[in-house]
Amino acid sequence: MERRGKKTLKELNADTVFLAQDESKFVSESSRVTSWSAKGESVSYSGYRYGTSLNCFGSFNLQTGYLVTSFHDRGNALTTIEHFKILREHYGDKPIVFLLDNASWHKTLSVQEYCIGNNITLVFLPPYAPELNPIERVWSFLKSKVKNVYFSTTKKFTDFVTDLLQNINLTDKDKLSNLSTSLL
Repeated sequence: MERRGKKTLKELNADTVFLAQDESKFVSESSRVTSWSAKGESVSYSGYRYGTSLNCFGSFNLQTGYLVTSFHDRGNALTTIEHFKILREHYGDKPIVFLLDNASWHKTLSVQEYCIGNNITLVFLPPYAPELNPIERVWSFLKSKVKNVYFSTTKKFTDFVTDLLQNINLTDKDKLSNLSTSLL
């Protein structure tokens, strides 16, 4: 599919939407906690003790810097198609090109059939090269907004991340635009 994708990129029209797509996980706790305490005394934290996480699919428009996200329990062919349907609805009939990694579920027959029937072209990055996917910069930026916040409950964490992703195109439009234009 890679060869065919490269060939069709040359033939796409000006209305084509170029999206960098990937999945990421937001976690409520950092991996390291540091604190001061009196010698010989342990530190006790009250409130929400155990971490939780949210799996997020994201597609970053490389021309406009617009981010479309959706939450799913896990990454698989079905959830990939669900995310693609959200994007198809968002961009209407425009041709879409996805730049994505080589996750096995991205290459399944069901995903390929959905893409063929919906004017979507998949362009796969080289194996083991996540740093080549532009959306990785977006994930890093978003996670920096989450990592220094203490969440006392799962609901507070979920609400924070949901609100962040729903409003990121308004609150950080310039940052997202800079991330996209620095890549072109």
